[in-house]
Order: sequence, then C-alpha cells, then structure tokens
Amino acid sequence: MTHGARSLLVLLAVSAACFSPTAHAYCDDRLNVLLMMADDLGAENLGCYGNTVYATPNLDRMAAEGARFENAFATPVCTPTRAMILCGLHPNRSGFLERLDSPLDPERNNRLPVHLKTLGHVFQSAGYKTAIAGKWHLGDFQRYPDQPESHGFDEHCLWVQYWNGKRHSRYFGPHHWENGKYKVHGNEVFGPDYHCDFLIDFIKRTQDHNLPFFAYFPMNLIHGPLVTPPGDQTSAEKNFPENLGARERKAGQMIHYMDAMVGRLLGMLQKLGLEENTLVIFTGDNGTAGNLVSRLGDFRLQGGKRTMNEAGTRVPFIARSPGKIPSGRRDSFLSLMDVLPTVASMAGIPIKHEVDGMDLSHNLLGKPGQDREYFMMAFEGGLYFVRDKRFRLHEDGRFYDVPVTEIEARYGMQILEDASLHDDARKRLQGHLDHLMRIKQTDSSYNVVPFGTNGDVFKNAQQRARRQKQ
Repeated sequence: MTHGARSLLVLLAVSAACFSPTAHAYCDDRLNVLLMMADDLGAENLGCYGNTVYATPNLDRMAAEGARFENAFATPVCTPTRAMILCGLHPNRSGFLERLDSPLDPERNNRLPVHLKTLGHVFQSAGYKTAIAGKWHLGDFQRYPDQPESHGFDEHCLWVQYWNGKRHSRYFGPHHWENGKYKVHGNEVFGPDYHCDFLIDFIKRTQDHNLPFFAYFPMNLIHGPLVTPPGDQTSAEKNFPENLGARERKAGQMIHYMDAMVGRLLGMLQKLGLEENTLVIFTGDNGTAGNLVSRLGDFRLQGGKRTMNEAGTRVPFIARSPGKIPSGRRDSFLSLMDVLPTVASMAGIPIKHEVDGMDLSHNLLGKPGQDREYFMMAFEGGLYFVRDKRFRLHEDGRFYDVPVTEIEARYGMQILEDASLHDDARKRLQGHLDHLMRIKQTDSSYNVVPFGTNGDVFKNAQQRARRQKQ
C-alpha cells in the first residue's frame, strides 16, 4: 500500500470516528451544552421579557444575541418540571404530577425511577462528560445514594434539603451531596456560588481532555426564603422605585445575582474559546411565587406558582449559540418536555426511545419545520388544560380567550361564558385534552411503572385528588 493510500485510510477512519455517537477525543468540535434552569422564575422577571425593575443585563444580552421564546411553558411547580425536562415525558406519563416534599412523609418518599432515560443518559451514551449542580428535588439522597449517578451524570454537586430528618439551608451554609459524599459547609459558603464554581471547574477539566460536555445547572435561586445575596447590591437596585416592597427588593437582588452567575458562565466559555461550540439555554421551572408582584411598566403581575394559569406556567426560554442560532424572537410554542429531543438533535444525537416532547431544533435554528401548535398540562388533583395561541380549555370546561399578543390580555385570562362562541376551537382543543387525560402512568408502550416501591405514591395521589374534587 502506498503512503498516499495509507494517509487516505487514516483520514477516513478519523472522519468516521467524528461522526460516531461514541467518539471521544477525535472530535473536539462536537456541540457542548450548558442548560440552566432557575427556580421559581416566571418570564415576567427578566428585562428582556418586559420587566422594568429587575436588572438582568447578562440574560438580556443572551436574549439579544440568541433566540428568545415568547411562548415557553413548564408545569406549575418544581418536581414535575424537573422530571419533564430530564425525561421528555408528560407529568402523567412519568407519574410526577406534584412536588416531592419532606422525605419524612411516607406518601412522598420516592425517587425518579432509574429506568426512565434522561438527558444525562442521552449525552453520556454519546461520549459526553455529564455533570449536574444545584437542586435535584427528585428523591432522597440518604435513602437513594445512587442519585443522580444512576440517571446519567458522571459528576454531581446537589443541595441536600433533608438529612437525618433535619432541613438545611439552600443558601448560606448549605449541605451537599457531592460525587457520592455528604458535605457540610459553613455559613461563609453561598450555595449558588459553590454550584457555579463546581460546573466551571468541571467544564475546564473536560477541555483538558478534549471531551465534549453536557452541564446542567438547576439553580436554587430565586426560590424562597428570600435572602440578600453576598456583595454590594447597588447594580441590582439601580431601577428599584422607592415604593418597591421588601419582598420584591430581595427578589430583585436574587434575580440580579442569578443573572451575574449566568454572566460568569458565559465569560468562562468565551475565555476558553468555547462560545461558538456551545449551546447555552436558560429557562425556569415554574411561575413566580405567589407572594411576589412583578412590574412590567405600569402593569403589575402577581406570581402564579402552583396555579394552572398563565402566570403559573409561562417561563423564560433563551437559547444562544453564536453562528448557529440566529438572533430574534420566537413565537412558536415550546414545552420544557421538548428540551430533551431538541437539544439532542442540536448535538446530532439520535433518540432511540419514545418521548412525548417534540424536536423543535428548527425553531432554534430559524428554519422551517413542524412547530408545536399547542401546549398541554397535567397537574395534581386531576387538573388539566390545553392551550393554543388564542384559546385555553380546562378539564372542567372552563374556556378562555388568552391571546399571546398582549401582556395584560395574556395574563388576564378572560373566560368565555357563552358556550357557542368559537365552537370549532373549543372542539379542537377538547380532542387534544381528551387525549392528554387518557394518558396513564402505566402506559405499556412506554414501559413506565409507578415510582416508589409498590405504586402507593401514585395511588395515594389519586385518592387525594378525589378528595379535593368532593
């Protein structure tokens, strides 16, 4: 064989390795992913979504340089969204219809089932290094110490809410489950900073070994208790009016601090030369806490967390990848259930198992494709709704005119009392709603079984739902 022929064979072998989903050091140009999700942050908290009080310069810049989705939706509360974004399944498919609370409550002493494939599994199987830092809230580490390693994460640093029955702070002096070890920190440690540092170190180490990464940052901010974060608050308060409430002042400080962490991560990517080869996504897990009022000019919006209204489910969704994602507003619908197939598609990773989410990568790329025309939601207590860009139908027959074109109309949710109005739209949405309500956790086509040891959690949730309807 000639030298030229051997060189050609080597080139072909390297090229084949680069397109292999299990390639490692051959392909340092594979798309990295940094996924960030704030806690209790409705879209209305960010300047790029119309907030006129809270300072979010880094996220505003990220939105200006990337894609800002106007119609992104989560569940109304923490845990169901965390299962949804990781697994790409409807809440009633995975069984996570409500939050996980104290592990001392026997009805909620459970975990994310290990047979549900996650974003971690998807990227790990494609040769990526994977890490998660922040808030897990999908099971008890003391009872299930294999979390989140068994869910596809090579490294983890997560806030421990309970240990030996005692509740611990998520902010100053947090306790962590870090790479399989229980760590206790002093009050000089601010949890969100520690998580951010952990991921920065993780990303730097992946580059030392020329490996692509998937980094997931489910933040603790801005969930209560509301605290004043470390450092000077002058820049956070530059737009605060004199009559801003005490709770809103602290929330604004926490939002600004959260934004600064986004800035730290973006700056790190730039310093490492990874900006153009990293997809960065920022979103929220549910609406803003109900005791907070956001200001969008003269409009005042009460937080809607734990409610099945617009303020409870609409979240920010910003995606940035310079040279790949054109900047601009996106009006198409997006559910956080769509994140798994969309992000995998952006990275060129095939999904080999069934998910409920849609691949909406064309929306990110500004290309034609099949859009999501409506959004469906299932929640605890037998609550459901389906929504398109104008109308919204609930399981009890409530029918709303909720256009997405105006902020006040969107959040005002005007109910239509006349059943004859917009009958075609009502019937169309009813068909989608009927489909959603038929989805069961034990759907054999998805091989999903009730979480926990014997399904008692799901059974007890159903019993509570029946009691609430009585």
